[in-house]
Amino acid sequence: MIAGTVQVSSDQAPLVDRQFESRKADHIRLSLDESNQSLGLSGFDQIQLIHNAFPEMDLADVSLSTRSLGLDLPTPFLLSSMTAGHAEGVDLNRRFAKGAAQRGWLMGVGSQRKELFDPEAAKEWADVRKSAPNVRLLGNIGLSQLIQIDLDGVKALVDSLEAVGMIVHLNPLQEALQPEGTPQFRNGLHKLEQISKALSIPVIVKETGCGLSEDSLVALKNTGVTAVDVSGLGGTHWGRIEGGRSVEGSRHRRAANVFRNWGIPTVVSLSVARDLDLDYEVWGSGGVRSGLDAAKALALGARIVGVAQPMLKAALESEEALVTVMEDFEFELKVAMFCTGSKSVTELANVKVGL
Repeated sequence: MIAGTVQVSSDQAPLVDRQFESRKADHIRLSLDESNQSLGLSGFDQIQLIHNAFPEMDLADVSLSTRSLGLDLPTPFLLSSMTAGHAEGVDLNRRFAKGAAQRGWLMGVGSQRKELFDPEAAKEWADVRKSAPNVRLLGNIGLSQLIQIDLDGVKALVDSLEAVGMIVHLNPLQEALQPEGTPQFRNGLHKLEQISKALSIPVIVKETGCGLSEDSLVALKNTGVTAVDVSGLGGTHWGRIEGGRSVEGSRHRRAANVFRNWGIPTVVSLSVARDLDLDYEVWGSGGVRSGLDAAKALALGARIVGVAQPMLKAALESEEALVTVMEDFEFELKVAMFCTGSKSVTELANVKVGL
């Protein structure tokens, strides 16, 4: 290990690069397959926001502005981390960045893992930043990779983006089921604490579709992280996706089928977090398919709401289609706020929620 990178010999590098790009392309393709979506399991359909027939305000009075990571933001939306490190990802991330900059959404980039063995990969973000200089980007690295690198390596990832925050994603199920996975998570909490104290920007911990339990949420207290995205069951299921990448009849594919509904629903994780005394912001993602779902997440205590797969589908069509879907989500959230009598995101967090 040198300067925070993973050592790869010169003769291995082309193979490693091809394998990485192939995996990322597989992830895009398989995430668009509805059979890899755990839709209906998020719990949003079981949540009812109580209608207020006398909102005593105009729809124009509703404001989506919020504050998170020490930033004043025009909306509580996050364009969640999706892809990076392959040819198709460059154009997609350029579209994501332009849309996020236009609408004022935070944007989480795809995993920066490739930069750990290919310094040239950082050029992708220079291109993205050039196309949308005002976009607020969040870096992204997996915990199992974070454990292997030093602080200089993490700082290099931050610098390549000019990031306003650093996401560390948790994906033990995916790494365990991925044929070439790295399910090494020992000392993860200790490394998170080190990085949170050492970096000059906020650290955000994010699950990847399996949610966070009470024990996990409590374990993150006092680590110094600024925000935690519960990213629960209900959206793209990475166990199913890795099963789809595995060889037919293999142990990995059989196991992926066994674990196809593994995880804690997003609504459950958010409800648990709301009842805890936590020292960090709670964010919500996992199965958010409309602005109404986002309103429910915010009413359950989420500060920021992440959306991924619907935005990926739109971005693959065009930048214009992406912006249209983003605007739809914002309008739907405003309607939900208006019909609950909530002028602000803060007021929405205090409305009654029915089951």
